[in-house]
Amino acid sequence: MTKMIDSKKEKLNFAEIAGIAFENTRLSVPKKFAMTGVLAEVNQPDTDVKQIGNTVFILHEGKNGQGFFKALNADTAANFVANSKKYVVYAKNEMQIDMLVTEFTDPAISNCFTQLPKPLQCQEWDSKNIKPATADSALC
Repeated sequence: MTKMIDSKKEKLNFAEIAGIAFENTRLSVPKKFAMTGVLAEVNQPDTDVKQIGNTVFILHEGKNGQGFFKALNADTAANFVANSKKYVVYAKNEMQIDMLVTEFTDPAISNCFTQLPKPLQCQEWDSKNIKPATADSALC
């Protein structure tokens, strides 16, 4: 397992994040093919790429406010959770995504997502009254 890089101490670029994420994931293809695939994926229509800390979120926009996303993470676990919270707010407020879907098999990821409130409720955003919030202000 490759060491995670604390984004509060060092910012990585897309290629570095993807490389670390691939090292820490059981891939069904060689790493160089995974990178080629992800580069093709981020260039698809209706795809948004957002880096928060040392996590890259790739969103495929669907219809009616729905989106499928994946995260390539090279950040610490605590930062990954914080980055994910910020991303949910970004997806809602900037991309108008009402439903985010992802798929993963690593139980450690599931443990991280259990830390997100259900439903996600912040001071600026509750389930009945959505108010504009910035990603930095909406840490629940």
